[in-house]
Amino acid sequence: MRPATIGNKKTLLIPLGVVASWRFVLLLLVGLASVVSAGEPAAAAAPSASAEAARVAAETSLAEARAAITAERVTLSRDLQTALAAAEAARERLSGAERRRALADAEWLRRQSDARKSASQVAAVVDRATVAARLGESERRKLSDQPPLERLEAAIAAVERRLAALPAKLERQQSDLTIIARDGALVSAPVLRLGEARAVALGGEARSSGLLARTIDGGWRVTGPVLPKNAGIPLDPDGRAANRSEPPAFSLVHWIKAGRFFIWPILAVLAIGLGIAVIRAIDLIRRGVSPRRLLTIASLATTDPGGAAAQVAAGSTPLDRILRVGLEARDRPREAREAAVEQVLIAEGGKLHRGLPALLVLAGIAPLLGLLGTVTGMIDLFSVIAAEGSGNAKSLSGGISEALITTQAGMIVAIPLLVVHALLHRAAQRREQLLEEAACAVLGLVEQGRRA
Repeated sequence: MRPATIGNKKTLLIPLGVVASWRFVLLLLVGLASVVSAGEPAAAAAPSASAEAARVAAETSLAEARAAITAERVTLSRDLQTALAAAEAARERLSGAERRRALADAEWLRRQSDARKSASQVAAVVDRATVAARLGESERRKLSDQPPLERLEAAIAAVERRLAALPAKLERQQSDLTIIARDGALVSAPVLRLGEARAVALGGEARSSGLLARTIDGGWRVTGPVLPKNAGIPLDPDGRAANRSEPPAFSLVHWIKAGRFFIWPILAVLAIGLGIAVIRAIDLIRRGVSPRRLLTIASLATTDPGGAAAQVAAGSTPLDRILRVGLEARDRPREAREAAVEQVLIAEGGKLHRGLPALLVLAGIAPLLGLLGTVTGMIDLFSVIAAEGSGNAKSLSGGISEALITTQAGMIVAIPLLVVHALLHRAAQRREQLLEEAACAVLGLVEQGRRA
């Protein structure tokens, strides 16, 4: 029996069976002692009155002891049940407290994570606002140690100042200035200025009209094409158009050079595969099976077997060879005829499917070569990043795109080869099926002729 726990105190419960047994043994010893002391050797024949009285007294004491033990056992059982219930309730309260503590810890961690995310988002917003404000170096150093909210307010104030000054910078002004014409002569012409953005000469002649550019000494020089009377002036207030780079035009030579070494095995696979496909297509066309010719030979064989044999002997197609073997073996036993026709049929079927497995292998090799080239290019790119850093995102993206070119080339080669293989395989199966039908037909004709 384990000790019951109530609160933070431990109470040791004495086993009820042990207490009862100890009292019973004590009373039994007292009774036996009384009997022994009362019984003498001389009075062994008949028990005396004192011995009987002692026995009755011992039984009475024993009954009282049993009743006391039973009552004490009931009390101890009740106390034990109460202690166990209190311990179970304490365990439940402790378990509930632990669950609440775990939930509180999880909530605290979640709030801490949300706070870190919010702080990083605020820092990113402040950094973007600072960049957009185009603050000077001194102002950025001054604000670097300030809280994010003050940095954001300073950036917003700088943006508002720039927006307020923007109308003045784009203000339209027109005046007569001395400019350098296209032929290098100094001329006086009306000049239209849009703040600090553009200056345009509006002279009456072509040499004194057009966009103006600053010279070294601060003057104006006519440059650019001659503008018509009504024309638009390109503006780029935020500088995005000036920094935008157009994607390079696709060039096959550049694409092959970007693939580096692994592009050449892929192109070799393409050349070999196309060569096999062309050869097999021509061969399948030459080995075509004409059902009409089969019907003609079959009808002729029923009336003139010799003429049919002579006609197929002059042919060079797989159909002619199968019919020739079947007609030549018409005088042989049935098993020999079937074996001869089957042998020719197997040989012709192998010729029809020749080269197609190689085409399928090439279609599987091409993407694997492309993947190998991509993996090699990525390894080289990561080696460069580890040595020089990844500060230039443009060069990094260019290196990744070049590494993926080999995978692109492998897919471009594999897909057409798979399509061509499927078409050629289907054509070969169709011809093989027609040859099997022709073999069955010639065997049937020969068997019918022998019976006739």
